[in-house]
Amino acid sequence: MPKERSSDSTCALCGRQVSRLSRHHLVPKSEGGVETVALCQACHVTLHKFFTNRTLARQKRTLEALRQDPDIQRYLAWVRKQPDRLIRVRTKRDRF
Repeated sequence: MPKERSSDSTCALCGRQVSRLSRHHLVPKSEGGVETVALCQACHVTLHKFFTNRTLARQKRTLEALRQDPDIQRYLAWVRKQPDRLIRVRTKRDRF
């Protein structure tokens, strides 16, 4: 995950101001994706822990589709209250 620093370090998914962002392919590169968005470490890792690349490519290919997922909605409600720090994310048991 390439890291980048910029004057606007706002995560495209959770909206938090963070010190570092990484580029997330909305459709994984392995599925032919090229478009990226800037995400914080916690959101980037969460998406890959919650969903397979196939699911990301076929069902969760936009920020809006991700935000509409009930598990992501619960995650976003929680993470928006967290400070900019390392957040460990467990793999979702029923990852799809």
